[in-house]
Amino acid sequence: MTPILGAYLADSYLGRYWTFTISSLIYVLMVLLTTVVSIKSLKPRCTDNICDKEGSSSKTAMFYIALYVIALGAGGTKPNISTFGADQFDELDPHEKELKVSLFNWWFFCAFLGGLFASLALVYIQENLGWGLGYGIPTVGLLLSLIVFYLGTPIYRHKARNLKSPTTDVFRVIFTAMANWRLKVLEHPPYPNEKPPQNRNAARFR
Repeated sequence: MTPILGAYLADSYLGRYWTFTISSLIYVLMVLLTTVVSIKSLKPRCTDNICDKEGSSSKTAMFYIALYVIALGAGGTKPNISTFGADQFDELDPHEKELKVSLFNWWFFCAFLGGLFASLALVYIQENLGWGLGYGIPTVGLLLSLIVFYLGTPIYRHKARNLKSPTTDVFRVIFTAMANWRLKVLEHPPYPNEKPPQNRNAARFR
């Protein structure tokens, strides 16, 4: 649900750049929260290799806060960063149109490559070298990627926001459908948007 909210905020109020900027900061906070699993005070107490099954209220609260922050950060970054990248290309320029296709090819290639690296390398690091290092590597990678992104701010193209809120159109369609739900559908409806078909042979010999 949060990606829908993030897309709505970007299209109606903040724009893609600022929606991504704010959400990425929230996302960084999420990553930092996940790294605290390596802090000894937040780990369950263990005695003779037997750990407590139930954590304290503060540990449970920290866990759920991290989950909610993940949802908020992903909701603003996922639907906006790829579309913001597409905004950098002019559809009317044939060369830039080809580059736009190449952008999405590399985008998905890098996304799946990152998932492969996480499934293989990071899992090995977490299991053998420690969870702190396993969470620290993607944290550093995320911070570096954001720095590179913000360095390009002066040269980015920004698509004009839609000044008309789409919420109005959505509710108008719903209310109109509810008001007209009892109307009967005509068996032979007229042609409101186009001319009725004509006999081509008759028109030819006029």
